[in-house]
Amino acid sequence: MTIKVLSDTALVIEVAAAPGPTTLRKVRQVAQFLSRDPELGAQEVVPGLNAVALHLRPESDVFRARERLEEVLGVGSKRVTGRLSSRRRVLPVVYGGEAGPDLASMAARLGLTEREVIKRHAKVTYQVSALGFAPGFPYLSGLDPVLACPRRETPRLRVPAGSVGIGGTQTGVYPQELPGGWNLIGRTAQRLFDPDAAEPSWLQVGDRVRFKPVTALPTADSDPVRAPTVPGEATSSSGGRLEVLAGGVQTLVQDLGRPGFQSMGVAEGGALNSRALAVANLLVGNPAGAPGLEWALKGPVLRFSEASLVAITGAEVAGRPVGLPFPVQAGEVLDLSKLPRGGRGYLAVAGGIDVPLKLGSASTQVAAGFGGFQGRELRTGDWLATGSGPVPEVRTGWSLASGLRGLPRETLTEIRVLPGPEAAGFGPAAWTEFLAAEYRLSPDSNRMGFRLEGPKVTPLAADEMVSQPVALGTVQIPPSGQPLVLMADRQSLGGYPRFAGVISADIPVLASVPLGGEVRFVAVDLAEAQEARHRAAGIWVYGPVTSTDSSAMTVIDLNCDVGEGGGREIS
Repeated sequence: MTIKVLSDTALVIEVAAAPGPTTLRKVRQVAQFLSRDPELGAQEVVPGLNAVALHLRPESDVFRARERLEEVLGVGSKRVTGRLSSRRRVLPVVYGGEAGPDLASMAARLGLTEREVIKRHAKVTYQVSALGFAPGFPYLSGLDPVLACPRRETPRLRVPAGSVGIGGTQTGVYPQELPGGWNLIGRTAQRLFDPDAAEPSWLQVGDRVRFKPVTALPTADSDPVRAPTVPGEATSSSGGRLEVLAGGVQTLVQDLGRPGFQSMGVAEGGALNSRALAVANLLVGNPAGAPGLEWALKGPVLRFSEASLVAITGAEVAGRPVGLPFPVQAGEVLDLSKLPRGGRGYLAVAGGIDVPLKLGSASTQVAAGFGGFQGRELRTGDWLATGSGPVPEVRTGWSLASGLRGLPRETLTEIRVLPGPEAAGFGPAAWTEFLAAEYRLSPDSNRMGFRLEGPKVTPLAADEMVSQPVALGTVQIPPSGQPLVLMADRQSLGGYPRFAGVISADIPVLASVPLGGEVRFVAVDLAEAQEARHRAAGIWVYGPVTSTDSSAMTVIDLNCDVGEGGGREIS
């Protein structure tokens, strides 16, 4: 086994060079073994097709974790054993027609009849090799080699939930309506992912699956994912309410995310600029991880039913302070749409935004349609509930250090990176050129990934790569050669080379860069990355920071080592 650094909070254990039944068994044993080891500081363990990712808690020591892995997974180690459970699942599928629009063309391409494709696809018992790409999406191994078929040249923007597809040498099922490039041959009504279920993912790694051809799907639950949502009321709350007069652009309820479910294909999610949201919450007396609002480019317009205290970070809003709490009165309209420079902004409200928790978090997973407010962006006519409790007093005579307001930088932004697991496959010259280049943040960027425009990065050899575990900040190189940085709503497995990794402390910095903004990457070593992570944790780990009343201006610097007494005061 080979241990590689994925980021300063994630390590990868490559179990074998290629996937297969023996590899899958060993991957499952390693994942099971590591999940039970309290000395690793693991936040979660994610099995892949031929590798296992170990994601560490923010306070963990990556060097100690690597030493521990070397100790228990060393050459000749016989400690990684154990019995593995495996369930059997049957999926009724309607093949062809509207349910399988690619069946006819795929059959013609393979020189088979549609009936032969169906027979070959349904006679095999598959095994779930991994869950990734989307919540509950199964990568199923065991496909008849005769049915292997390349992905579509142009992916569909919308693949219906329950669609059964073939991509390369694997078959899989889309749990939600998603974009995708697999060849669609059928559809099932079985719901594969439900965040409210005791077991959110209907399939687990190692399960054995059979497809059963049927002539029609059940009509009682024709949508295996969710019913369409409409502008709606807030959940019941003893606090106030916010009326959405205008939704803004991509305005979402977010907190600090839901770690612990990547093995089901569920991204951590949460605020892209976690630092900005945490600081905004601290300014109004909330816990750092309380739910707030995030928007991109243009914020919402809100009417408050009750008096409250709010704070804005991340973006400048005309006529409102940034990085300082300020009161709003009952009936007052807060217009967050007038941004002089645009940008990704955050609003914290005293008491937080009151929405149901899904898998322990209030963050919105738009692609999967759950979390936040009805699993979607805010729209005109929505009502949001806010938490209850006394409104904190506004203290004066102090200001927030400018670097903590989360505002975009006026000049080129430097982002620190570590080399990725596949960096050697590009050669030293490519790494040097990457660090010397300036990249522009593409308008095609989103919460899943930031696309960069600039000099291409080209591998020494264009080898096909097995989908591998990825992490927040992983810099992938797709065939275009333009770097792609994976962000909060990323998938848990990816098939592009992992060239670099943005260090965890600089993810909020990258998140603050506006579309069209320029960045340059700076190489650091793992020790520097970990030190930066531990320093940055001082921003939000210890809760609200108070200031002393003083006629002199005081800067509250949260970006330092803090104790129970709060942040360091700098006159």
